[in-house]
Amino acid sequence: MLVACGGDALANPWQIEIGSAAADTSFGVAATPEGDVVVAASTEGEIAGDHAGKRDIYVAKISVDGDPEWEAQLGSEAGESPLGVSVAPDGSVYLGGFTDGAFAGENAGSADVWVARLDADGTEVWRRQFGGDGWDRGFDVTAFDGGTYITGYTASTLDAATNQEGFDGFAARFESDGTMEWIRQFGTDAADWGQGSSLAPDGGLYVTGYTEGDMAGEHQGDKDAFVLRLSPTGDEVWARQFGTPALDWPQGVGTTNDGGVVVAGSTTGDLDGPNGGDRDAFIAAFDESGNPLFTTQFGSSAADSVFEVRATNDGFVATGSTTGEVASLAPGERDGILAWFDVDGTRISIEQVGGAGIVDFTGLDVADDGVVFYSGSGPGQTDGDTDIIVGGTPGRTDG
Repeated sequence: MLVACGGDALANPWQIEIGSAAADTSFGVAATPEGDVVVAASTEGEIAGDHAGKRDIYVAKISVDGDPEWEAQLGSEAGESPLGVSVAPDGSVYLGGFTDGAFAGENAGSADVWVARLDADGTEVWRRQFGGDGWDRGFDVTAFDGGTYITGYTASTLDAATNQEGFDGFAARFESDGTMEWIRQFGTDAADWGQGSSLAPDGGLYVTGYTEGDMAGEHQGDKDAFVLRLSPTGDEVWARQFGTPALDWPQGVGTTNDGGVVVAGSTTGDLDGPNGGDRDAFIAAFDESGNPLFTTQFGSSAADSVFEVRATNDGFVATGSTTGEVASLAPGERDGILAWFDVDGTRISIEQVGGAGIVDFTGLDVADDGVVFYSGSGPGQTDGDTDIIVGGTPGRTDG
């Protein structure tokens, strides 16, 4: 079910809510080659079919004007969470996440990783599931011309040659027919989580996440941020580690217009301080060779995070959440934010959207024509617990 939704302070052409009578949450959106958007979400109810069990996968294509074009619901008797979505140049939709059951084969133990391909009209082409006897979680998906990457973290041995023990990050590359081309683990003998990913200019992959060890430098304390570049064949090109004595946790990453990389996350330290309070948001950029360009930290006296970041025509945009006052004098319990930056990382404006209850903006993508799409979740307006939020805006509104 879809309903129109007013945007509070958000000046955009459209924002809709999608939901069932249960809990529905989106973690990602992806722009299509023709400028529309695909949203991936989890549902505990029935939006586009019978509920299979626990959390189902919900995926829909929405036009640039906010009109639904197709939708599908997939799942097993256990729970599936779609944490990543990406659209290839041919319009194929790739999804990925983790499952507690047998979504695409026998469960290897605990949570397994899954990745699936739909064609441009939403018809499923294939699905794959893999893991070990430990806990394995797919976190992000990045499509390319001819297939997709999936990244995440694992407590298993997914690749004996690169297993580092403990929790490792991983990246895997799949061809368009569902054949796994390669898989690599990376990290230290401490805890390392691979999270966001984006396509490098040579067709390889940028990956971000956190490490509690000496992955690419001396560990600063608690969790350090890292960004890693892999070649198309899975070889490490370079890795960078940065942080404070406190917690530094990037989750999102985007490729810059000149082929570099920008990461987004949160910090409880003084990464580009001083810290505004409980937890601040940050973005940090590196050039194609891994040289640092800028770090921008911002926030209120409460808890602030950014989850995803993308390059725009004239800078960057990030999605996140705040429990404080970053752009509103009447914040809700937790509000969604869109933050805008120039090409040097200077914050230009920020938009805060909320009201009663909890609103998070987690998904983000920018179409070739500059339209910014975002997704998240908020209090249900479709008689449910939480609903999926999807929106589109042509660009920054100063404020």
